[in-house]
Parts: sequence; structure tokens; C-alpha cells
Amino acid sequence: MGSIRPDPDTVDLAAADRLFAFAAETGQKVRGHTLVWNDALPGWIKALSPADAGRLMDTHVETVLGRYAGRAFAWDVVNEPIAPWDHLPGNLRAGPFLRAYGEDYISRSFAAARRLDPSAKLVLNEAFTETDDARGETFRQSFRALLVRLKDKGTPIDAIGLQCHLKSRAAYDFPRFAAFVAEIADMGYEIHVTELDVDDGAFPDSVAARDARVADLYRRFLAAVLPIPAVTVLTFWQLADHTSWLHYRAVEKRPGARRRPRPLPFDAAFQRKPAWHAVADALRVMP
Repeated sequence: MGSIRPDPDTVDLAAADRLFAFAAETGQKVRGHTLVWNDALPGWIKALSPADAGRLMDTHVETVLGRYAGRAFAWDVVNEPIAPWDHLPGNLRAGPFLRAYGEDYISRSFAAARRLDPSAKLVLNEAFTETDDARGETFRQSFRALLVRLKDKGTPIDAIGLQCHLKSRAAYDFPRFAAFVAEIADMGYEIHVTELDVDDGAFPDSVAARDARVADLYRRFLAAVLPIPAVTVLTFWQLADHTSWLHYRAVEKRPGARRRPRPLPFDAAFQRKPAWHAVADALRVMP
């Protein structure tokens, strides 16, 4: 929303038009990300009254899907609804749209998306559910409870997006995470892995050693998740190292540093890395 509406008087869809045109020319599918998110907003949206924020949310969904309906195979309609650090009931993420409609901002957004683009997969996208620690457990419990409430309301959600930004410093029990994924699938949802990458910050400086550790993390994660039949989509958060958000962040923090993140299947020359082969192997052996 911040890219399309940088200020109150601007609705700039030029970049999105170029993206959809490129996808059409090259026969590629588009995932729409993201229609409604209480974070990463320009200051003018954060300053709106609840009534005005609600009207903006409704207008934004109408504007975007009114233009691109039928052209994306899936939309991340609502992104990251859970944020325990905001200390709100249900561990919901604070923000202007929650203030406008309460938790119903989620169901309202999905109902509008279904009406405007009935052919697309409508996805609720969440982060931080995969780690085997207290935060991961809090996110899993809170998100699971939210899904129960949304299902009881008849919210038209087709799939659950799990971001899975894997971290070299985090603890993982991937079979345990797979059990959580299967539990969500048993509720009747498809599962989309939506933002897969590996933050290699705690791995060795040696490129060969680091690439091997990154590949191993991909391999173990995919070995647990891909056998679940409900997992229908695997999307990386970019494909080549120099295009990663982790690369941009590292350059901003330490512009002169020699070490740069290597989180993705391709290197900066778009050459295949051990991570690519780990992913390919996992895809070959999945059911």
C-alpha cells in the first residue's frame, strides 16, 4: 500500500502495471503481495482516524483488485496479522486497520477480495511460525486460534501462507513444524510457503562452508514440509543473492564490508549454488 499510495493524493500503479505486463509477456504467474498490512505504512496512513483508515482499506482493495482481477493466481490479502509485542487481545498486530474494524478487518478484506476476484486463491500470510522456541510457539498458538475464529465466521480464505525466513541463529524442529502445517491443512486450507530464504549471518565466513550450511537448512526444511499434500506453492523471497532483502539490509548497515549474505539458490551471477541443488533434490523426491 505504501508503494502505491506514498501520499494522500497519489495512487501510482505504474510499477504494478509493468510487473503484470512482464508476467503476461513471459508466461509467468503473479502472486499479489500484499493488499492489507498494518505495518510498513507511510506516516500519513498511520495518522488517519479509524473511520478514514477503514475507508482507505476498503478503497484500496477495490482499486487494486478492480484493476488486476483475474491476472494473479493468488493474493496475500492480509499479511502478518499476529504480533505478540503489541500486547493486544489475541496477539493481533496493532495498526490503523485493526483500529478501524477490530479483528473484522481480516474477514472484511477477504470478503471484498472474493467478490472482486473470485478466481484467485485468497491467502492469509504469516511469519515466525517455524522456529522451535518460545516466540515460534506463541505465533503458532495465536495464529491457530485466529484461524479457528475466522473459519467460524466463514471468512473466504483458500490458503495459508507461511513465510519461513529461515535463520542460521534459530532453533528448529522441522518435524514438529510439519505437524503444525498438517494441523492447519486439516482445517481445509492449502498451504503456501511464501517467502523462503536463509539468513546465513551466523554461518562461517568461508563461502564454501557457508553455502553448504545454507543448503543443509533448505534440505532439512523441505524434507519435512514438501511431503504434506496440502503444500501446493513454494515461493522464494527473490532468487539471487544480490536481489535479496538481506543483501540490501547488509549493504545499508555496513557498506564497506566484504562479506555479503548468500541466502538464495542463485549467486549474484545467477549461477546455481548448493542451495539450488538441495531444493532440486527435495522437489525430485517429494510425493
